[in-house]
Amino acid sequence: MRAVVQHGTGGPEVLEVADRPEPTRKPGEVLVRTEAIGVPFYETQLRSGLIPAGPAPAVFGHEAAGIVAEADDGTLLGRRVVTMSFTGGAYAEVVAASQYTLVPDTVTPEQAVAAAVPASVALALMHTADVKAGETVLVEAVSGAIGGYLARLAERRGARVVATAGKGKADIDHHDPDWRQKVPEGVDVVFESIGGPRAAELLAKLAPHGRILAYGLLSGEFPTFPVAGLIARGITLIGFGGPDAYGKRVAAVRAEALGLVADGTLTPVLDRIYPLADVAAAHARVESREGVGKVVLIP
Repeated sequence: MRAVVQHGTGGPEVLEVADRPEPTRKPGEVLVRTEAIGVPFYETQLRSGLIPAGPAPAVFGHEAAGIVAEADDGTLLGRRVVTMSFTGGAYAEVVAASQYTLVPDTVTPEQAVAAAVPASVALALMHTADVKAGETVLVEAVSGAIGGYLARLAERRGARVVATAGKGKADIDHHDPDWRQKVPEGVDVVFESIGGPRAAELLAKLAPHGRILAYGLLSGEFPTFPVAGLIARGITLIGFGGPDAYGKRVAAVRAEALGLVADGTLTPVLDRIYPLADVAAAHARVESREGVGKVVLIP
């Protein structure tokens, strides 16, 4: 099969298309012939070495949608599923996965892979934050896959959304180093995905007993908040990441998220679609942050 192999860490050039043996599934796993592959921002950080990854060379990638070719449960054969792998292997014509969700018939593989992980993360974040009608919510990086779903879900609950993005794609341009000063006061919930030491400036914008959900680090640094500032205002800081969040809470709502796509509540936003051979261009596109929505590879 054709697959994308990561040779060490570095720029997009460390990803190369090569012939590799098809994976052999283990009990409990499904073997999927992929139709669409997601390219999330965190994978560019794994590839670059900013986030520690497994040994190389190895088949890269974590999110894919396709048709089940082998499974313990015969009723799954021929069904479309979306898969999530923590160990890689998704940038390939065939992937073996233990974590998978059935895709509704009206959802295309491109839509499935564009929504399954980011919409599920957004939904799990919304459930965790318990956003209520009338509250004010700050969504950072709204032009990204997760941020876009967060904004739509918050509006669906009747919340007021204050959004940031780069290059004029939202009212607040977070490329401005002082953008946090433009956030209105009285924010009830902050969905923190940019990070860095200046994240603490948002404490002055939060309403008493507000909530901060830290789930990303687009800046390459974790957000820093002084404990004294949290205690004085009664602010709740919630970290959202790792196997507990992504392996349990996100996986638990994936079917719900895909159902919201199927009924038209959520519309997946696709930025660009590339053939597998153009994986370096796809990664460069994601790193440029010029697009809106999901970048997808087609094997």
